[in-house]
Amino acid sequence: MSEITLEDIYALFRESEQQRKQQQQAFEERQRVYEQEMADLRLEREQQQQAFQKAFEERQQAFEERQRVYEQEMADLRKIVAQTNKQVGGITSRWGEFVENLVRPATARLFQEQGINVHHTALRVDAQDTQGSLEIDILAENTNEVVAIEVKSHLEVRDVKRFLQILERFKMAFPKYQSYQLYGAVAGIKIDERADIYAVQEGLFVIKPAGDSVIIANNSKFEPKVW
Repeated sequence: MSEITLEDIYALFRESEQQRKQQQQAFEERQRVYEQEMADLRLEREQQQQAFQKAFEERQQAFEERQRVYEQEMADLRKIVAQTNKQVGGITSRWGEFVENLVRPATARLFQEQGINVHHTALRVDAQDTQGSLEIDILAENTNEVVAIEVKSHLEVRDVKRFLQILERFKMAFPKYQSYQLYGAVAGIKIDERADIYAVQEGLFVIKPAGDSVIIANNSKFEPKVW
């Protein structure tokens, strides 16, 4: 066995020191790479977060803009609907006035032909009772008989039903006519067939246009109801 010299020990030390330095350098390099990778990862995450935040803000702005446009469109639509309803209401009102002015001049003659000798007519007579207000479009009377007439440009079943309720309330709202014989009539330029049939079944006179005037369309066998 050869003898270990001091030179051998120094050589072994230098070799160990060199290995330690290499290992230290390798560790430091790995640490540098790791730190760089972590820095890159943090940067990428920040960029992703910024991109996400930007995209979110853009979508939020787009949503708010669409909502603003929608609300404006709805406001414009409501305005158009209100204007249309006003115009339609005005047209309906004018048609109603036209029918009233067509029916009223013929009222006395029509009912005198039916044996009801009315001689005085009035437009839009209103009154109050315990249920509220009610209005009669045309009222015709003599000393002991009165005829209440409902006028519509387009007469439907629901109009007839509503008018029958008014007739039931009539003498409470107009106590002056408590002892009178009360008759009812409905008139319209256009009258639904079901409304026509229903009105006759309920004992109402039905007034329809005929040429330049109007007629009572009930047949000769019709028996009017007396309220």
